Amino acid sequence: MMIAGLSALQSSDMDAIPAHAAKNLYLGQPENVDKQVIRVLSSLSMITAAAYCHHTGKTFTPPRKDYSYVQNFMLMTGLVDESTGEPNPKYVDVIERLWTTVADHEMTCSTAALLQTASALPDIISSLISAISATYGPLHGGAIEVAYKSIEEIGSVDDVPAKIERVKAGKERLYGYGHRVYRVTDPRFTYISEILNELTDEASKDPLLQVAFALDRAAAQDEYFISRKLRPNADLFAAFAYKAL
Repeated sequence: MMIAGLSALQSSDMDAIPAHAAKNLYLGQPENVDKQVIRVLSSLSMITAAAYCHHTGKTFTPPRKDYSYVQNFMLMTGLVDESTGEPNPKYVDVIERLWTTVADHEMTCSTAALLQTASALPDIISSLISAISATYGPLHGGAIEVAYKSIEEIGSVDDVPAKIERVKAGKERLYGYGHRVYRVTDPRFTYISEILNELTDEASKDPLLQVAFALDRAAAQDEYFISRKLRPNADLFAAFAYKAL
């Protein structure tokens, strides 16, 4: 839905597409780039919020000029305090920190996809669509949801040992563990764990969190994972933080 929304946005201003204009619009023209970045980021927030509301059956609320980017995202998606009708400052702070934690991560798959597309000098939306398409993959941004659903499939703390054995036997993967770059604990995991500790009351309502904790303890003590330097990554607890919100 996000890609469809971005494509619709792209078609609303054909003059911003170099191929349509038949000339270079962005290379060496930072003012044009900045203008499009601002346009796309503001629109992307609304497109994402609209997609979320459609998916969950919520009512979309228009943004406010006096709100920050994250405040407006929460307002548009209906994630507001019932007593005030406004975004909870605590949760605004949490989302800002979560987004910063995962954004500052150098040359990821989606970043490379964006730059590869951008090297052909298309418009910014085309480049962003490439990045989002890469992000959907279960070995990239999609791993957050896959990790949560795999924990959901385990079901209970008692079934964690069987899951560990299936992984060691090569029958299944353990999403949320291991990383192509890190051979130590993913530093993002540490920050996300700290945030989760701040959301103890909210997160405790999710019975699967105890399964995730048990899975982490089991893997951290198992020689199979220790010898292979497989440590928890950002995906293991990220979904629990978002769901707590």
